[in-house]
Amino acid sequence: MSHTQEELTARLQENTTHSKKEKLAIINKEIPFQEGSRGLDPRVKEFLTTEADPHGRRPLEVDDLEITRKRVEVNNKDLSNGIHSETSEISMEGRKIPLNIYNRTSEKKPVLIYLHGGGFFERDMDVMENICKFLAQEANSVVVGVEYRLAPEHPYQDGLNDCFETARYIYENPEEFQIDVDQMGIVGDSVGGNLALGVQQLSLEAPWECRYLGMLCPLVDLSDVSRTSWNIKHYDMSKDYELIRQELVTMKDSLSFIQTLYLTNLEDVFLPLVSPLLRHDKTKMPPLTMITAEFDFLRIQGEEFSAQLLEAGIPVRHFKYKGMDHAFVRKLGYYPQAADAVKEVSRHFLEVLQK
Repeated sequence: MSHTQEELTARLQENTTHSKKEKLAIINKEIPFQEGSRGLDPRVKEFLTTEADPHGRRPLEVDDLEITRKRVEVNNKDLSNGIHSETSEISMEGRKIPLNIYNRTSEKKPVLIYLHGGGFFERDMDVMENICKFLAQEANSVVVGVEYRLAPEHPYQDGLNDCFETARYIYENPEEFQIDVDQMGIVGDSVGGNLALGVQQLSLEAPWECRYLGMLCPLVDLSDVSRTSWNIKHYDMSKDYELIRQELVTMKDSLSFIQTLYLTNLEDVFLPLVSPLLRHDKTKMPPLTMITAEFDFLRIQGEEFSAQLLEAGIPVRHFKYKGMDHAFVRKLGYYPQAADAVKEVSRHFLEVLQK
């Protein structure tokens, strides 16, 4: 029996299991209507075997840079009910920061700054357009997507500075966005999660407050620290072994390439703004939603990060989506888990604002 996306998403909302990894409570989102099954979600397996470019599923190299940038694959759908989008830009000394603004109306609303992924070198806002629209709808907020500068032309800390300056501009110009600056949060996907954590850290010295962080399969450690504790045995590969192993190894090896692309000084991998997992004081962080995928190389460091926040007394809502691979939220409209993850982030953000 086939099910609609609405039925599959509703099933995810209704059926969850709970587990613990030491003190960390994990909310498990099972494969809808196949709860308890192992291996990849059938939609992920179909994509990896029939639609994904097999040449792209290998460790990245310098020669792949421009090819990857030019290959824009928007494998998602607009699930919003006509959310309005527009473009703008911030004029800075010597540069401009392009912005994508969603759901700006005459009604004042909360604001979520959205920081896209793409390994610090891809311009992913075209891919994230529909995700931002759906997020704006579900969170009843204005969403501002940032087109930050990219490596290697602009290595660390240029892109992070663009994201931080965007937060500053939004705070200083709330009437332009029709937002309440006291209700600001940041959502980041993959390396966008890394940048979101950096912006929050830099904002501790700023006059505004980041009330919430939403992490979608984030990169929280670019150093080798968490990789020393990583082991492929942490993953249940009793089914779909070859596909899962290829995804994990490709991501693991690609991180070394991203290191050299993003950093001019490799010693910077140990800076908290580069590897937030290594940030010693996490007591000044806001409530956070951590979205992880069962078969994502970054899942292990995400779990470690959530455990550290819990130890620091920070409210964390940690989800693991069974059968999913890295950055699954980008398949909105195809993977029901993508819509569910956006709903969970939106729900937690609105709950935080009410406290």
